[in-house]
Amino acid sequence: MAGSVPPEMSTLGKRGDRILNTSFLLTEGFRKCSANLYHAETNPNGVINLGTSENRLVFDLLKEKLNGHNVKWEDYMFTYDDFKGIPELREAVAGFLTERAKSPTPIDPKKIVVMNGGGMCMEALSFAICDPGDAVMVASPYYGGIQFDNEMRPEAKVIRVHFYSKLEPGQTEPFEITASKFESVYQEQTQKGMKIRAVFFVNPNNPLGDVYPKQLVLDMLQFCHRHSLHLIMNEVYMNTIFKEGANFQSFLGLKPEEIPDPQRVHFVWAASKDLSMSGMRFGVIHTQNESIIAFIRNFTYFQTLPTYIQKVMACLLSDRDWLNNVYFPTNHKRLREAHKVTTDTLDAMGVPYLNRPSGLYVYANFKKFMPSLTKEDEMALFYRFINDGVYIAPSLAFFADERGWFRIIFSRPFDEVKIAMGRLAKSCKALLEENKKLSSKL
Repeated sequence: MAGSVPPEMSTLGKRGDRILNTSFLLTEGFRKCSANLYHAETNPNGVINLGTSENRLVFDLLKEKLNGHNVKWEDYMFTYDDFKGIPELREAVAGFLTERAKSPTPIDPKKIVVMNGGGMCMEALSFAICDPGDAVMVASPYYGGIQFDNEMRPEAKVIRVHFYSKLEPGQTEPFEITASKFESVYQEQTQKGMKIRAVFFVNPNNPLGDVYPKQLVLDMLQFCHRHSLHLIMNEVYMNTIFKEGANFQSFLGLKPEEIPDPQRVHFVWAASKDLSMSGMRFGVIHTQNESIIAFIRNFTYFQTLPTYIQKVMACLLSDRDWLNNVYFPTNHKRLREAHKVTTDTLDAMGVPYLNRPSGLYVYANFKKFMPSLTKEDEMALFYRFINDGVYIAPSLAFFADERGWFRIIFSRPFDEVKIAMGRLAKSCKALLEENKKLSSKL
């Protein structure tokens, strides 16, 4: 990792050294891209970032809406307030989630805690549930930040349940998650003495774009109930399902009788993806567990949101007429268009990909451009693409067990996406020629 210091030269403690030397491939890609960032006018030869999961297609809508808001400073905004979030905000979040998740009963604002980002919510739950050395299970490939959220500060371990593009017994789709494989990995790990405390489940999935059926959600609830595990439901992409006709079952939309252990199921949502506000640092935890709520109320002393931002978010989430009739329809339309620009190029290149209904990305298979399916060759391809002007994230960033896959973020201005995909096509064509020449010499 860039900036790491040899232990013998460090002035930090062991914990400081460990955190300093914790690497995160998505962060490395972001830094390399930022050092030479593309700009149409000032740096047209710079690197275009198709690796960071941000939606830049709707900033015009957000700026128009937020620049015209009427939030005024009030006395309470200058003082300490409820660390769980101001009541007005928690009520707005509850109403928003009740509607968007199609909850059978109104969500109770008292069961909601607001924190500064979805990642912080995930970390807080890990702190609450796990002691150092305890483990959580996650289906792989998965968003690499989950590793950070659990390991860097809480010091929990992440047990990867690997799924592959090649179908295994019981599967009908590539990378399809099955509760039966979670069961087999759980048995294997507990027999080795591992103490597993929770499952982190991301739906819709990042980086795959899969939207999981209700039956799988029910299967995972039963699996966790059977072993007294906590289930953390991360639904930060719940409103980023852009293809028409796709069905989504939010955990919050289940009937109470369908949830066998409500004290061990916790829900996370954030504004970073659905509302295209990664810089706002706004995350939500919903749980029925009063001990978890009490813990997080203390924990949020270190992670509170500025009260003014809370007020802005309360106003935004309360305006469901604008969200439902302007923001979400426009966002989904633009995502469909950007997705098509991206996949049309992949089709022309002959690059296989997962054609999924959600997210800001396409998970694509670049194996044929690699001499071998090794970590070293995948990293070489990753750097080659950056050198050729495009940052896309490799499978290693998602702790996958199958090399050659890359996640392409398409939620950028259309002109940038077109230029980036053109660069990618040119780079891959050159790679095929280079590999062909290399093979002829062997």
